[in-house]
Amino acid sequence: MKRVFILVLDSLGIGSSLDAKNFGDKGANTLGHIAEQCFLNKANKERVGTLKIPNLTKLGIAEAAYHSMGRFPLGLNKITDIVGSYAYASQISSGKDTISGHWEISGLPVLFNWDYFKKKTNSIPINLIKRIVVDANISGLIGNCHASGVDILNIYGEEHINTKQPIIYTSADSVLQVACHEIFFGLEKLYNLCLIIQKILNDNKYKVARVIARPFIGEKKGYFFRTNNRKDFSVKPIGDTVMLKLIKEKLGKVVSIGKINDIFSNVGITSSIKAYGLINLFNATIKEIKNAKDNTIVFVNFIDFDSLWGHRRDVSGYAKGLELFDQNLPRILKIITNKDLLIITADHGCDPTWKGNDHTRENVPILLYRKNKKSIFLGHRKTFSDISQTIAHFFSLSKMMYGKSML
Repeated sequence: MKRVFILVLDSLGIGSSLDAKNFGDKGANTLGHIAEQCFLNKANKERVGTLKIPNLTKLGIAEAAYHSMGRFPLGLNKITDIVGSYAYASQISSGKDTISGHWEISGLPVLFNWDYFKKKTNSIPINLIKRIVVDANISGLIGNCHASGVDILNIYGEEHINTKQPIIYTSADSVLQVACHEIFFGLEKLYNLCLIIQKILNDNKYKVARVIARPFIGEKKGYFFRTNNRKDFSVKPIGDTVMLKLIKEKLGKVVSIGKINDIFSNVGITSSIKAYGLINLFNATIKEIKNAKDNTIVFVNFIDFDSLWGHRRDVSGYAKGLELFDQNLPRILKIITNKDLLIITADHGCDPTWKGNDHTRENVPILLYRKNKKSIFLGHRKTFSDISQTIAHFFSLSKMMYGKSML
């Protein structure tokens, strides 16, 4: 019985890639800088001391980082009892966003350019604003700028409640985000608005990767909170993913956990499990691993590393999250069988010590664990799509267009 489990630690980069200077990210290093701050006792909020991730280290993450960075992250030293094979991978997609990273992992690198709203203010063009207002039958839109999700609620949240006008904003990613109050505006109304916006973007031939619904609650500045009812409306994959190949060629199953389903616009997914928060995602993953049959992929994204700690530049929070992930990792390792393949990787970086609050262009780790298999350094992988080619090889599927198998 062959099964694959893919765990994406969203944004856990391990050192800037060769092309990072093109993105303004030369020197970014998510894992390295977190480990450094921990080593220097500068990340002691609700935790203390060096970064403690012995289980990830035993799977080879420190070695992968060494080969990517040219040195071990401070406090993560070389060990001799590694049980997993490991590599570091660079990205060939044009962007450093969530969809580009996940699509490339699945065998579909994004070789075209997404459209971005680059202006910091009046970001979305007026012709699109007017069309949204008319088609959605709303009185107007507020915001229309580059912003972080928490800040923009404090600026516009009260105005939104009073006027019922949606808050619209963007970032350095190819994304258009819409924040509305769950009670005063309505959740389903927000979702429908995002679908209208997505259609308008398509009609105007904008290649925007995602329209994101950002529902929130609260009634005054300083007391607004985003809820777990976020929903991403993504463009559909432009070709066959390894998940689609498994479904078509082996009548297999693909279980998505967390936001994976949204990232792939439900294409190549046979069932979707909603879960929020690191521990809940772990619990859902363990349940699905136990239930998984032959020819099954369980694909999970641990979003908190990116959304709660990376973008918010919270080094202590990121470190604490990594340690919590590591503490729970043995729960998965002990239920892996001899014929399973466990893959732990990331989709981009989001260095919490870096300027701004956007993603960073970095290499990512690839950790492969097969029970009772010899540990091997698998080298520098030139594309994240080596993961999909490896999965295709493992399941005896037809070859993917991009990447090389690591098996």
